[in-house]
Amino acid sequence: MEYVRLGGTGLKVSEYCIGADNFGGQTSAEDSLRIMSAAFDGGVNFIDTANSYCDGLSEENVGRFIKTRRSEVVLATKGKSQVGPNPNDVGVNKKYVMQAIDDSLKRLGTDYVDLYQIHSPDPTTPIEETVEAYNDIVRTGKARYIGVSNFSGPELVEALWAQDKNGLTKFSSVQPRYNLLYREAERELFPVCLDQGVGVMVYSPQAGGFLLGKHRNFTAEMPQGGRYSDDFRAANFYKTTYWNEQSFDAMEKFIGVTEKYGVSPISLALKWVRSNPAVSVCIVGARTLEQLQQNLAAWEEEVPAEAIAEATAIGDYLWDNAPWKPQMHNTPAQPVAATKAVGLEAL
Repeated sequence: MEYVRLGGTGLKVSEYCIGADNFGGQTSAEDSLRIMSAAFDGGVNFIDTANSYCDGLSEENVGRFIKTRRSEVVLATKGKSQVGPNPNDVGVNKKYVMQAIDDSLKRLGTDYVDLYQIHSPDPTTPIEETVEAYNDIVRTGKARYIGVSNFSGPELVEALWAQDKNGLTKFSSVQPRYNLLYREAERELFPVCLDQGVGVMVYSPQAGGFLLGKHRNFTAEMPQGGRYSDDFRAANFYKTTYWNEQSFDAMEKFIGVTEKYGVSPISLALKWVRSNPAVSVCIVGARTLEQLQQNLAAWEEEVPAEAIAEATAIGDYLWDNAPWKPQMHNTPAQPVAATKAVGLEAL
């Protein structure tokens, strides 16, 4: 396992980050602890969760794990999602942000997180108010670093500009969805990150398992227990992007490349993402201990440059032919985009 600096900070994180979005949901509390323990035994030191994951149970399960090993864990969580029926129970205004961080710390059983992130943009709150609130979180010692998730390039630039103008703590990281089949971050976000020294923590590097060949002919691998299953709250978010003929065709060609070069689909999917110079970290989820062990083994697998190049050609073709539109948060007038934006907070 290699360790890298998170963006322009001095914080050292494993390139592999545990995605905890299933802990307390499809993954039981006991299995969650086993997965985290095995990951740390394999050299991982980074965990990412959120206040919305499994209605707070994810943070509680992560809290149980870090109780006796807090100093070795780089802990990241996020806030913004709906947590109650009141008008200020969602968003990134000061009232919500200050309450959300306190609630997360209570569930996590710690007095600080290493990285506190905005889960997704909030068009109802001025960015100046948001960055001031996040600066206060660092100033009061409740977070060491701050970051964002699901921001576009222009949205990140606006936030960094507001922080610079007011002399506030800058965002150190951004968390975009990125994989061979969904490369929107390459257009504007990655160039901004490289220019501004913002670390990129990619989520969904395997397209929710779609690239692994688990789902064929518009049929999910299992009716329950998977990211494309009816019991997963963000299933429609995944299907909206990948459940089309072009993506299924690209996946089949991708599997063909793995067979040609004798590498696993997991290893090629991860290596392709890691080959982008903007990417610092891959957030990789695991529903079972077996999945984690497969992911860690694939992480160390050698992948020929020719396989990466052929995979890129498949992604290039899909980029020009995919039927979906970029999933942006600053276009609420479009019904499909608005639906997808809600789904992002379950990730």
